[in-house]
Amino acid sequence: MEELSCNWTPQLIVEVIKSIVWPVTVLLIGLKFRTVFFDSISNFFSTNTVSELSASTSGLSAKFVAAKQSIGSKKSSGASSVSLPENMSLESIAKRHEHNRTDFSEETFKAIKTHLSALALSPEEEVEILAKEASLLQSAIRYFDINKVLFRSQLNLFFSMKSNSGYASKDDIQSHFLEVKKSVENAYTDWDWIKYMSYPVSDGLLSDERDGYKLTTLGSSYVSFMSRNPQLVDELSPL
Repeated sequence: MEELSCNWTPQLIVEVIKSIVWPVTVLLIGLKFRTVFFDSISNFFSTNTVSELSASTSGLSAKFVAAKQSIGSKKSSGASSVSLPENMSLESIAKRHEHNRTDFSEETFKAIKTHLSALALSPEEEVEILAKEASLLQSAIRYFDINKVLFRSQLNLFFSMKSNSGYASKDDIQSHFLEVKKSVENAYTDWDWIKYMSYPVSDGLLSDERDGYKLTTLGSSYVSFMSRNPQLVDELSPL
C-alpha cells in the first residue's frame, strides 16, 4: 500500500493560511453584521409602530411613528441648547456664543446690527426690542421641540381644554383616550390614560389639579401658537 506524506515547509504553510484566511474573515464579518442587523431591526420595531401600509407597482411601503413618549423626550424638548439659564455668567455666555456660532449666524448677526443702526434707537430701546425678539425665538424653538414628540390626538385634547377655560376632568381625559385608542387599533396596546398624559404633564404643558388637568402658561401658549400656524399640525405624529 502506498503511503502519502506531506512536508510542511514554510512556503506551504503560508499558502494554506492564505487560502483560508479570507473565507474565515468574510464569515466572521458576516456573522458580526448579521447580529448588528437583527439587533437594529429589533430595536427599531420595539420603539416604532406602523401607522400606514400601502402597496403599489413598486412594492410595499410603510410609515412608522414613535410608539413611546418617554421622559427622555422631555429632556430634548425642555433643555434646548439655546435656552439661557438665569445664573449664566457673561463669560459663560460668550463661550457658548463662540461654540455655537456659524457663518450663517454671523451673517444674521451683522444684518441685525445694520438694521438696529438704521432705526437709530436709544440703548434702552435696543435692549427692549432685542429682548422681545429673543423671547419670541425662544418660545418658537420650544414649540417646535414639542411638535417632535406630541401626538395629534393630544393637541386635539388641548384645543378642547382651551375652549373649557383650559381644564379637563380626569374622567373626560380617560374617555378621550379610549376613543383615540379605538381609532388607531393596536398603537396603544400597552397604554392607559395615565401613560398617555405623562409626557404633557412632565414637560410642563399641563398641571395636575387633583380631579383633572389644566393647561399651564406654556401649554396655553403652545395651543395659541398652533392655532396661528395650522400648517404645523401635519408635523405631529398622527396617533
